Order: sequence, then structure tokens, then C-alpha cells
Amino acid sequence: MIIMSNFIKSFSPLLKQLKLRKYLVEIILLTVALVITITALAIYSKNNQENTDQEIATNNQPEQTLSGKIFIDISGAVKKPSLYQLNFGARIKEVIDRAGGLSDEADTKFFNRNFNLARIVTDQEKIYIPSIIEINSGVFVQSQRTLDYNSPAVLSSEALAKEEVTQSLINLNSATIEELDQLPGVGQVTANKIITGRPYTTLEELLMKKVINKGVFEKIKNLISI
Repeated sequence: MIIMSNFIKSFSPLLKQLKLRKYLVEIILLTVALVITITALAIYSKNNQENTDQEIATNNQPEQTLSGKIFIDISGAVKKPSLYQLNFGARIKEVIDRAGGLSDEADTKFFNRNFNLARIVTDQEKIYIPSIIEINSGVFVQSQRTLDYNSPAVLSSEALAKEEVTQSLINLNSATIEELDQLPGVGQVTANKIITGRPYTTLEELLMKKVINKGVFEKIKNLISI
């Protein structure tokens, strides 16, 4: 019995080695599967962390990026003419307030009749507020019928017809970007250039200031006024 026991013990390592070889393929497959699982978990964890960091960075961006900013040039009869930065969607009233309000030289009646405080301004827009002297000297021309609204005169049929034609013309010095955009050959980009070039004393200044080309001028010269 002792001899048999010693014989079994001497062959035990060999038996163990044979058993391990029997399951060698299974052991290799399990090891590969374990390595793949660990690698996949590590990649998932890294990507999840990057997405979280990106989301936090996006949420922490200032509102300025989301809302946008515009620049408006206002000059003329205001207390502080300058270039101002405002939020997208700002209205003319906000621009006037930023400029300190109308100055004492401003023609308030002309302003109240021709400027819509509720209108939304656009980026790179030029706003010019005429003074009383400019109105009286004819730099900014307005319909005589409108100027005499406090004491309207009786117009003849010929004068009335002429007045209706005049009123239908688009004034280069006071028209909004939407009104200018309606002119043939004039889009929003050109409309902005027209506004930036204000004030105008003659229609030909559109060509002199290179705001539009001659072809566009010929199309709109009978539809505009100053």
C-alpha cells in the first residue's frame, strides 16, 4: 500500500499537467474574453467622461454666444453718437437710449413721424437722426402735406395726384431696411449699404459713394427720393 501511494504521488504533477493541457483552449478563450471585456469597459468609461466634460463645458458657455451681439452706428442729433453693441433683437428705442436720447438740436416732430421705436434693428445698421436745421434747409425732405398736418391745405386734383406719387416714393434717408429691400435689384446687403451711406442730398450720391452700380440705379431712380 505504501509503495502504491508513493507511485501515485510521483505521477501527480504529470496528471495535473495533462488535465491543464486538456482545457488549454478553454483557458485561452476565457483569457482573451476577459481582456476584451476589460478593454471595452475602459474605452466606454473614457468616452462617457469626455461626453460629460463636453456637456458641462457647453452648459457653462456665456449667454452671449447663444443670444448673439450686433453693432449699430447712430449719429446725428443724439447726445452720445457712437458705435454701440446690443443684443440680437434690439429695437430702435434701445439704440436711442444707449445714445443718451435725442439732443436739443433734434427735430422731434420729424423723428416721431418717421422713426418706429418698436422696429428691430439689424447688425451693421446706420441710424441718423436729423436736426432741425437739416430739416429746414432741405437736407431731409418730407412731404409738404405731412409737414403741414397741423393746418392741412386744400389741394387741387393735380397737386393731390403729384402728392400721392411723392408719398409712394421710398425716402433714402428715412426708409427702413425692409422698405429698401423691396426695391428692384436691392437686397438686404445693399439696403444695409444704403443705410450706412446716409445722409444723402442727391440721388446721384448712391453712385458717387459706390453704394450701388449704374444698372441698379437706373432701375430704382424713379422709385426713390431724398
